[in-house]
Amino acid sequence: MNLKVENFADREKGIIEYLDKNGEPGRTTGFRCLDEFYTIKDGGVTDWTGFPASGKSYLVLELEMTQAELFGKRCALYVPDIGNYNEVWSKLMMMYSGKNFNSKYGNKVTETDILKAKDWINFHFLILGKKDIKKAVSPIDFFEFVCDYKDEAGGIQSGMIDSWKNFYHDFSGKREDLYLDEVLAQRNELSEKYMKHFHTIAHATKTEIDENSTQTDSNGNKKRKRRVPDANDIKGGGSWYANGKCIISVDFPDKSSNALDLFVSKTKPEGVGKVGAIFGEIKLDYSRHRFYEIVNGQKRFSFTKDEKPMSPNLNFENEKVIINTDENPF
Repeated sequence: MNLKVENFADREKGIIEYLDKNGEPGRTTGFRCLDEFYTIKDGGVTDWTGFPASGKSYLVLELEMTQAELFGKRCALYVPDIGNYNEVWSKLMMMYSGKNFNSKYGNKVTETDILKAKDWINFHFLILGKKDIKKAVSPIDFFEFVCDYKDEAGGIQSGMIDSWKNFYHDFSGKREDLYLDEVLAQRNELSEKYMKHFHTIAHATKTEIDENSTQTDSNGNKKRKRRVPDANDIKGGGSWYANGKCIISVDFPDKSSNALDLFVSKTKPEGVGKVGAIFGEIKLDYSRHRFYEIVNGQKRFSFTKDEKPMSPNLNFENEKVIINTDENPF
């Protein structure tokens, strides 16, 4: 039988630490408007969902970038939905430098820029791929990799999955919900034991029409919108909500704008956040490749450490917002 009585003497130090820290919020996301509802703690998990092209991948990368910039955290990325190694690395480079891999905005990355940034990016972000493309990778493979990984600089503190569908899921005759209960529970235990934070992006099934919500297109025609998906809409349904700790839906409701809506449907443990929604306060600077909010009438990026908005890490001064309604960055 795989059960035992835990010994208080072995746990006393942890109990005192739990007393001191449990009710306190986690680390800032970098966004003042979001910190009221969601902060990031080691030993936690966050599940993200939303419609395709809603901005969820970009936003989670933003949070991981901020954790690296503000707190020196390191992250493992298993993100086939974002693209191959070159695509993922270039995305990180653009976010970090504020420059682009094309000349569209007049701030194209140079080879010198890459050489200047590569050590920082490669230290803070480990982009994972398969050793053998013919062999499957399971979710537990990923979680255990993050927990066990060590190099000369130490371990890594978080892992990002984009998306859940890219893993091999061995149901072994189980119903999908029972399989999810087992795997997600193991994920939670691993995150708590090894003090890692796992971000998982999972696609939702098609939701029903929201009869109380309409959208008017450029021709003045009204169109009914679908309800924004939540954890119960992820394939596998209630198992995600039951096993999740922090669960957030991302929506990009107006394709002519640059603003996201966020719906926080669950937060755990106590103190890490609260259920609620943020409408249109987190916006994307297309040319800078970073999200920002407006504070005291000024753009404030997530990497800002004080009251005055900071210049990008490499001192590239490109703070202008450019909105192109013909493109979807997500």
